[in-house]
Amino acid sequence: RQLLEVKCTGGSNAEVKYYIKGTKGWRLRARGQAFVGRDGTGKTREGDAKTPLGELKPLRAFGILPDPGCTLPYLRVTPGTIAVDEEGPHYNRIIQFARDADAAAVSGERMWELSPEYDYGIETDFNSACIWPLGSAIFIHCKGAKTWTGGCVALDKALMKKILRTADNGLRILILQANPERQ
Repeated sequence: RQLLEVKCTGGSNAEVKYYIKGTKGWRLRARGQAFVGRDGTGKTREGDAKTPLGELKPLRAFGILPDPGCTLPYLRVTPGTIAVDEEGPHYNRIIQFARDADAAAVSGERMWELSPEYDYGIETDFNSACIWPLGSAIFIHCKGAKTWTGGCVALDKALMKKILRTADNGLRILILQANPERQ
């Protein structure tokens, strides 16, 4: 019912288009510039700083800030929220630890500390089997100070909020490499 098309144009740059399917077909609702992995696309392993190509689905929305009116389930990021990147039973999962000592014992992104990037985001089904070290924590999230990500897709905050307010489990995220011959 919704499509977020991410077309990687070279390096860590990308163009995004957000479509919603209505009774009269697909309609472009928003467009913008985005950033992908520091080393481009073609993710093959944990830590390669590449964004995966292909189709992804949303698992849930998340954010440090309050729910902006999501249809997707919304996980409020707290100081104990970790996107786990180490081998083990929690690999490629977002875990909310109640105790700081438990969170400190796990390797991963301390999501609470990553604002504005994780002010709002969407957790995707990339590596849904959670097989280490194929890659973890591939999110669609807000842009920060860097002009690249570790493998996610970063959007302007206004576009991220628009998507969160209209997307449901029917959202498909399609990450493509631009064809230089057609540009």
